[in-house]
Formats: sequence, structure tokens, C-alpha cells
Amino acid sequence: MSIPLLFMLCLFAFFMIFGMPLSFCMLFSSLAYFLITGQDPYTIVQQMFDGINTFTLMAIPFFMLAGELMVYSGTAEKLLNFANISVGRFRGGLGYVNVLASMLFGGCSGSAISDVAGLGPLEIRMMEKGGYSKGFSVALTISSAIQGPIIPPSIPLVLVGAVTGISIGGLLLGGAIPGIMVGIAQGLVIYMVARRRNFPRFETKLSFTKALKVMLGAIPFLLMPFIILGGIIGGVFTPTEASAVAVAYGFILIVAYKRGKVDVRSLSKVFIRAGVFSASILMLAGASSVFGWILASEKIPEMFTNLLLSITDKPWVILLILNIFLLIWGMLMDSLPAILILVPILHPLAEKLGIDPIHFGVVVTFNLAIGLITPPYGAALFTGSIISGLSIEKIIKEMLPFIAASICILLMITYLPEIVMWLPRLFGLHT
Repeated sequence: MSIPLLFMLCLFAFFMIFGMPLSFCMLFSSLAYFLITGQDPYTIVQQMFDGINTFTLMAIPFFMLAGELMVYSGTAEKLLNFANISVGRFRGGLGYVNVLASMLFGGCSGSAISDVAGLGPLEIRMMEKGGYSKGFSVALTISSAIQGPIIPPSIPLVLVGAVTGISIGGLLLGGAIPGIMVGIAQGLVIYMVARRRNFPRFETKLSFTKALKVMLGAIPFLLMPFIILGGIIGGVFTPTEASAVAVAYGFILIVAYKRGKVDVRSLSKVFIRAGVFSASILMLAGASSVFGWILASEKIPEMFTNLLLSITDKPWVILLILNIFLLIWGMLMDSLPAILILVPILHPLAEKLGIDPIHFGVVVTFNLAIGLITPPYGAALFTGSIISGLSIEKIIKEMLPFIAASICILLMITYLPEIVMWLPRLFGLHT
């Protein structure tokens, strides 16, 4: 490792520790590298442009906007009522409602943060009224949100496809079964805790007509992921075009359900939030392109590959090492910048070991999704703490069983790749 690169990495770590936004950490440390090596700093501008000049990346702003539009159109309440009708009558039923609602909402938003912020307040309030402790309610709300980055349409999986060239349709299908498995695992945790703590049953006393009305009212919102995946699988549109279709569908739902109650000021905030989130991700993509170009020119991916292969050449051992590494990294950095920084380094290693790229992409995304709910920097954990007013210390104690269940599913999809690969192979999207 050269001295300029070592200085750049130390400077990057220094800026991160003192709270500088990650994109600027990468840009300023990269600028220092260029100045030390005497290279033309204009390369930074060129690499930034190349980093975001990708048709696939256009899907992210559209999916962000689609998620915000779905929240504004009343998705959260409709899906929560539907989940209530479906599983609310069992012991610990409101816990199952929380998990199922997050699973359904994840199929609309593709984001853990949107799930916690949009659905979380309703879920927590509902569970508290039902006799559940606030700590458990918040912990479950945060834990169930990791289905958003895994179940299609998943923004992190789209980003993995954008930076590696892996089939985005294949990645989205590959994340479907693991996302459902997480929900089932969380349901098992709820079942055990409900029996031990004697959680109440939640009896939904609705007539058949009202129950049918709730279920029919949720169908338009449940169609979002099927429209997206169906169009991609059927070859009707590309993933990027699918994101634009999702936005159009979001507007249709607003017109249908809001009718004359559309508030221009509130709607403008939807566009502003989506624009800010999208700009931050594209800024990260541009900055990480510069950072990654320097790492590639210094042959860091090759060095990392050779280092691991010098330890062992057994894929299952290397996958275990990568899982541990990614789980720790996910505790320190948000999933999207982690994908932009790490995936270009790890992807060549996966190719050399013969690991299927779709399997690799889903495993990496799952790892980093768990990081969203773990301290010290889990974004979903912080969001849940803010909306609930509870300290992270009180929340994390209740989250430990859910984190353990998620890690169990991670190990299953790591060492049983057919769980991930079955749907992409079934629909001919396996590359």
C-alpha cells in the first residue's frame, strides 16, 4: 500500500470520526491523494460524472419518489388494516400485524427508513393501546423494517446492480424469499415471547362486509410490487422504466384515494424529501466513484482477494469471513454508502471464487440491512428512537432476539444459495 493511499485512508477515517458527511469525506480525502501524487484534480470531476452517468441509477430517484407517494396516498393505514384482518386475532397478534405490515410496506417503499418513519408511529401507537410494552413495540417496529431493503423493489439491490452490472431483475427476485423468511423468523420470535409474557389477543370485531371492504381497499396498494416485478420479468419494461411506472401508479392512487383532498403544500414536501434523499445518494455515488477509482488504481481489490485466498481457498470459509466483516462494517456505516464502497472491492473476489453474482449481491445486501438495526450507527435504529422518544439502550435489549433471528436467516441464505437463486432461475433471470 502506497504512502499517498495510506494518507488518504487515514484522512477519510479522521473526517468520518468527526462527523463530516460521507460523500465529502471521500471527496476531500481523494483530493488530498491527487494533490500528493501530482495527478490532475480534474479527474475527480470526470470520475464523479462517470459515477452517476448510468441509466440504471435513474431508478433510485423514481423509487424514492414512488415510496413517498405511496405513504402520502394512505398506504400505511390501508396495509395496517389489512394485516390486522389477516393475523391480528392470534395471541401476540399485533406483533404479527407489525411484521406483516412491514413486509407489505417494504414491497411499496423498498426502504427501511421509510418503513420506520411512515408506518412506525401507527404500529407503535396501535401496539401500546393493545397492552404491549413500548420497548417491545419499538424494537419490533425497527427490526421488521429490514424487510424493506430486501423485498422487491429494494433500493439497495438496485444500487448493487448499478455498480456491478448484475441483473437487477435477478437481484430483486433473489431478495423475495429471504425477505419473507425474515418475516417468518420474526413471527417465531413473537410467538415465543407472546407465550412467555402472555400477550393479549386482538379481536377485530368487524362484520364480514367491513372486513371484505378493508381487504378490497388494500388490493390496489398490494399490487405495486407485482406490477414492478411482473413488468420486469415479462420484458415489458426495464428496472429503470419500472421505477417510473411505480411513480405513475403512486399518482393514480393519490388521485383515486385523496380525490379533492390533495394538499399542494404537503405534496410539494413529498417531492422535496424524495429529491433530497435522491441527491444525497447520487452525491455518494459520484464521490464513491472517485474513491473507488483510486482504490482500483492502487490494486486494492486484487490485494484484498489475494489476502483472503492466502488464508483459505474454501468458499464457505471466505463467505463466513465476509459475513463477519460486513456485519461489523454495517454497524459503522449506512447500507447505501457501504454498497458503493465495498461491493466494487468484493465483487471480483466473488467472481474468482465462482460465487453466483446474484447470490453474492443478496447476501451482501442482507448483511448491510442487519446493520441498519444495530448500534452504534444503525439508521433505522436511530429513526425508531427519534419517533418513539425511547433511548437506544432501552430499545436494543428488546431487539436482541430479532437480530439473532435475522443472523440465522443470513447464514441459511449464505450456505443454501438455492434459497436466493430459485426464483431468478424459475423466471429465466439467472445470469
